[in-house]
Amino acid sequence: MGQNYKFTPYSLYGMIFFITFMKKLTMPISKSAYKRYKIIDSILRNTRDYYPTIVEIQTAIEKSLRQKPSLDTLEKDFKNMKLPDPHGFEAPIAYCRKNKGYHYTDSNFSINGVSLTEKDVSSIKEALELLQSIGSSRVSDSFNYALDKILVSCKEEFPDGDSKRKIIETESVSGSRGFEHFDTFFKACKNRIPVSFTHYSYQKRRFKAVVIHPILLKEFDNFWYLLGYSESHKALRTFGFDRIYEPMLLKRLFIVTPQDIVSSYYKDIYGVYPIKNQPKQEIIFFASAMVSNYFEAYPVHESQMCKKRDSGNLYSLQLIPSMELIKMFRSYGSELRVLEPRWLYEEMKK
Repeated sequence: MGQNYKFTPYSLYGMIFFITFMKKLTMPISKSAYKRYKIIDSILRNTRDYYPTIVEIQTAIEKSLRQKPSLDTLEKDFKNMKLPDPHGFEAPIAYCRKNKGYHYTDSNFSINGVSLTEKDVSSIKEALELLQSIGSSRVSDSFNYALDKILVSCKEEFPDGDSKRKIIETESVSGSRGFEHFDTFFKACKNRIPVSFTHYSYQKRRFKAVVIHPILLKEFDNFWYLLGYSESHKALRTFGFDRIYEPMLLKRLFIVTPQDIVSSYYKDIYGVYPIKNQPKQEIIFFASAMVSNYFEAYPVHESQMCKKRDSGNLYSLQLIPSMELIKMFRSYGSELRVLEPRWLYEEMKK
């Protein structure tokens, strides 16, 4: 017998099916019938050379719902599922006399509107688990909560044994200041809503009221940043979550920044904060043999070029210099030397 499926409103199939169901409000479908349709569909979608009898379908429904429908009820379910839209699903249910069981005449059909096999959903579940592992402390609590519900439902419908064993771990820091505002910033970016907040400058050690028209949320080196058009600067600016206090959504006209400008904003920057008044330029540095492997395995930027030397490698970058780039260079100590431009060479000596 095929896999039995339990309906939950947050399951992967359940959500798709629920949307389809809501579009058919003219159908007098009871909640119990709704659950049976889903189980019947899941059985008939996974038959291949197997033709379940009506008694086997009845047993599967009883096992899943702990309620045994009559054979007359199931025959009515088959008829209702075969009705044309909007009263039914036009399900191609047929009885095979030769094999003495039911099947879909169209193997790709599903009342969900999306034909997914167990293998498909298993792949989706793996992707969700990967996303959950990567994003556990990088995204909002509400996102993680929704992700957990989908994963729990998938595991109920497609159990695969050792599902609790952790096989992916990413670097993350919980409790980062300002991260509690993630949902607010995400909503503002998605719905194009201006935001006001108080910003604290670590360098100037003072607070300032800011109004921005948010565009993008960006993560770099385990820190989150908000990019938007700043009304006071009259230009795009990046603000670290940790320096933002009391954000508020505003009811005012949103200033739209062209997408090509947004897409290219970080293109020539390593990090998020370009050094003021510095254009895109060639940066040349030497890395010893000890650390060159790191730059070979993880290029600083897509523009990175390399010339091999006996004692190490000579690298060039086409970038707008940033504070993050200088910090990264300094982290290698004496194993890395900046050669050009001259001003950056002098900066690295400080």
